Formats: sequence, structure tokens, C-alpha cells
Amino acid sequence: MSSATSCTPLDEVEYAISQRAGRAIGHFRGLRLDSHFQPIYSLAHSRIVGHEALLRAQTADGSPVAPPRALASACDDEERVFADRLCRALHLHNYQNAGLGDAGQTWLFLNVSTQVVVRTGQSEPFFAEMLAHCQFPARRVVVEILEGAIADQSLLSEAVANYRDMGCLVALDDFGADSSNIERIWRAAPDIVKLDRKLIAAAEHSARARRVLPATVALIHEAGSLALIEGVENEQQAAIALDSDADLVQGYYFARPAALPLRCGDGGIAALSARHAAAQASARQRQALQTYANAFQRAAQGLLSERGLAIACSELLSMPRVDRCYLIGADGVQIGASVLRPGHEPAASRFAPLEEARGANWSRKPYHYRALAHPGQLQVSSPYLSVANSRLCVTLSLTVPLAEGIRVLCCDLKLEELT
Repeated sequence: MSSATSCTPLDEVEYAISQRAGRAIGHFRGLRLDSHFQPIYSLAHSRIVGHEALLRAQTADGSPVAPPRALASACDDEERVFADRLCRALHLHNYQNAGLGDAGQTWLFLNVSTQVVVRTGQSEPFFAEMLAHCQFPARRVVVEILEGAIADQSLLSEAVANYRDMGCLVALDDFGADSSNIERIWRAAPDIVKLDRKLIAAAEHSARARRVLPATVALIHEAGSLALIEGVENEQQAAIALDSDADLVQGYYFARPAALPLRCGDGGIAALSARHAAAQASARQRQALQTYANAFQRAAQGLLSERGLAIACSELLSMPRVDRCYLIGADGVQIGASVLRPGHEPAASRFAPLEEARGANWSRKPYHYRALAHPGQLQVSSPYLSVANSRLCVTLSLTVPLAEGIRVLCCDLKLEELT
């Protein structure tokens, strides 16, 4: 770092970078800094749409140094800010040296440290000056900010707004780690939310986590952001990411970081789409549901023959995955009590206060209003948490024209046993 008082922050950063054989090398605290780039793919387009720049560091004798350790060699906040800016400038130079400058269309993802955000607040003129100096379009830069590292929501929102005002896109990184809060996404309004690698790893081994992941992606979409799943390391995780409706993916399964940015290739997404495990699991679930749907149709016919609900549904209630059957009026109000599977004891249930559903209003439930909108057509709900027992279930529903009026016959199936 230059000690000349006339030097601007950009001058100091540029003095710490040398060009060797078409490669930019940074110099900081006796370390040689270089760049690697990992592709980011669009699942819908099956192609590379960006690259995340990653730091690589070595000692003078060529021994590798882990990036956190290299950055930790800064002695104070001022040096930490300088090191962060040096890395961003270095990555930008190497991206351009690889021929992905002004003529390219891919995004360059650049990490910004918490220290920079905290110290510079809502204004970081250095970054705008650096982009102008390198003649690199701000619209092609995605600034990554660690979502959980900035406790002050107003500071986080100001930082996001500042970089967007420059023309950059903003990604909140590592969402889902530690104390992440979906409210922070709504308030900060980033362009992209990167889901922490722990989420896809958990989804690989937990059916519950696999069900939660698409819901998390849906919340991100509702907040107006794109969802990027990072840390995808194998085919099963890639299949889960594909099934989650995520927009973008990144990880070793698709491509490893490299000194030269990978320019093309679909990362195996096209082939994966044809065979992914999540789709196969959905097919198995549909097959399992068909057996129950057939019995449900017979129960509806039993009601039309003026049998009571318990008698009409007796075959259905003997099946292992059925939880309960019930009738709802056209107004959405449940008529009579639910008929439960044999052996079910409401009084012993932890959710006993919610078991009695006579007179409950289900008019806002999709399984009710969709059945009314499509008379005579079997409806299968999306998975949801049953208020009656706090378990995940799907509901079969069908309109039945009885003498006393239109009724909606419903049957709750335990989801865990359908997978």
C-alpha cells in the first residue's frame, strides 16, 4: 500500500496489482493473490449466466494459504477494507484478461466484506470509480453481501440500495445460515438470494428439509428476488435443486472453480432434467395416490347412494395412510364431525383442542374452493400442515350433489407415508 498522501484509494489498490503474462497478481502482506472463477448456471436456460470470483493466495515460496487466513493477516479495519477492495479489483482485471470484459454478457459476482459495508455505510465511491476506471458495465456486476453478518437492518438496506443505484445487482449471500430472517429480504429487496449450502445438504438427507426448500424458494420469489442454490455437490442435490424451482445453481457438481472462467457448457442440467430423482419420487407418489383416489371415488359413490359418511368411507378409512374424512358445505363450513381412522383417540392427541372440527370454516382452503370450481373432478391439494394434528398431509376433495345440497367430500392423507 502506498504511503503517498496524494494517492486515491483506487491508486493504492492499482499499485498493489502487477500484470504477468496476461494475469493480474495482487500483493498483500507478503502474499501473492490470484483469482479463480466458479460458473453459475440458469436451470431454465441450461447455460452459464455468471461467475463468482474466488480468492486464491500463496506465500512467496508457493505454499497455498486459505482465503480467510489471507484476509485475516490485515492488522486493522483500514487494512481489511483495503484487502477487500484489492480482491475485487484483482478479480475484475482477471475477468477482463480472460476476454469477458465489455463484450461479454455474463455476470461477475464479487463479494464485499462486512467491514466495507459497516465502514462506508451507504456510500462507497471507490467501487463506482473502479468500474469506471476498468470500463466494466455496472449492470454486469453482482455484489454479494453476507446476509447474516450485518445486524443493522437499515445499514443492510442502505448498502443494497447504494450498489443498485450504481447500476449493479445485489445478492444476499448465505441465506438460511444462523439467524437468517425472511423479513430482511423483504426489506432489503435484493436481486438475488443465495441459499446457504447447508440447506441443500440437509435436503439430501431429510424428507422434511426437501419439502421446506421449495417453500423457501417460493418465499424468495414472492419477495421479488431470484433464488440461487449454492454448494450443489452431487447429482442427488442437483436433482433436489431442480425440483425446488430455484432459478440459479452453483457447485462442484456443475463445475469447479478455475483460473480461467468457463465460457460454455450446460453443466449436465439438460440430462439431469430427464432423469432427476425428485421427479421420480413425485411419480412414485402419484402412483401411490392413485390407489387412494380410486377408493375415494367409491366413497363418493357411496354417499350418492345415501349411505352415511362413516359407512361410505369405511373402505377408505381402513387404508393405512388415511387420517380422516369429512364433509364441507358449499359455504365452506364443515358438516358434522370428522370420521377418523380406526384406533384414533382424539382425547389422547396432543392436538385434542383442534380435533373437533364440526362447524369449522374451511372456505379459504384450496381443496374446498377448487372442488367447487371444478364439479365432479377429483382435486389433490399441495402438501400442507394439518391444523388438526400438525402433520404434513395432502387432501383429496370432490363435490358430491346430495339431496340436501352440494357437499365437498374430503379425505386427509398422511404425506410422510406417501413418499
